[in-house]
Amino acid sequence: MTAAASSERINISEETVEEARNFDVPNDASLAMRHSDGRTTELPSGIQEALLHALQGIAKQGAVSIGQLPAELTSTVAADLLSVSRPTLMKWTAQGRISSYKRGSHTRFHRDEVLDLIRSNAESRREAFESLRQVDEEHEQFIDG
Repeated sequence: MTAAASSERINISEETVEEARNFDVPNDASLAMRHSDGRTTELPSGIQEALLHALQGIAKQGAVSIGQLPAELTSTVAADLLSVSRPTLMKWTAQGRISSYKRGSHTRFHRDEVLDLIRSNAESRREAFESLRQVDEEHEQFIDG
């Protein structure tokens, strides 16, 4: 057995980590569950995404942590998830980039809005990278190779 499970942890063997590193997941792949009678059931897209991200984490770091985020996040947790400082997060709130609300005297964020912003930021980075690649291709003659 390559992974041992307890009620709180799954320990991943070095062999499994190596398999994850050597496994190439095609972009058009989908994950399915095979039943003992041979039937297959495609997994819902959210589960597929979570499992593929877990596989990537295992391949890159040799470990992965999976947990459920609460619906209400503190500014510290939201900033950590967004990979920004708390002051930057609060600046984004003031600019209307993400909304917040008060719980007593504490600022809180909706989990789904934070996750949406993470996805939006990632998409913006991908688009900027693609634009940069296009500029490189258009001006290849000026770039030393």
